[in-house]
Amino acid sequence: MPTARKKPRPAAPLSPEAWVKAAQVLIIREGVSAVAVEPLAQVLGVTKGSFYWHFDNRDALVRAALVAWEQDQSADVVSRYGGIPDPRRRLRVLLFAAFEDVENGLFFAALAVSSEDPRVAPFLRRATERRLAFGAEAFMALGFSEAEARQRALLAYAAYTGYFQLLRATPKAVKEVTDLSGYVRHLADALIPARPHRRA
Repeated sequence: MPTARKKPRPAAPLSPEAWVKAAQVLIIREGVSAVAVEPLAQVLGVTKGSFYWHFDNRDALVRAALVAWEQDQSADVVSRYGGIPDPRRRLRVLLFAAFEDVENGLFFAALAVSSEDPRVAPFLRRATERRLAFGAEAFMALGFSEAEARQRALLAYAAYTGYFQLLRATPKAVKEVTDLSGYVRHLADALIPARPHRRA
């Protein structure tokens, strides 16, 4: 008597993290408005049913992608850089690390394009406020006044956001004219004094 074949188990739905990562990649490449269930399902090789196993709609996925990015950035800054005791070294390490993290820089640039989107705006604002505050704190530790520290932190952040906006919009032109390490080194040398600053 022939043995009955067992039916193959249906594939388990993808984890929510897999959908979030795919959404983040799509945001980097095409922007927040491009996030949609069907094209993501095709990229991931699954049906749309896998998506609805975890999320109610695409807005929920966009929010999950933004939450994951915000949590990753918050934890990263505090754990990796907050413990460096020398503020001058902390600033230089932070600058180089920020520019070398191209994926995060391009993700931030993509969010900036959608700054008026109510889903994006609060995340963008919190990230900017947190990064500026961290930079200002480090400059104040070097002896700068609060006003000067905030200004230097803003200059550094403007150089960061501007670089990645240009890299996103015109990657070939930026790569042809920019030595990234040299660019960051010049920026760090211009903003971070070789010795602690003494207030007048």
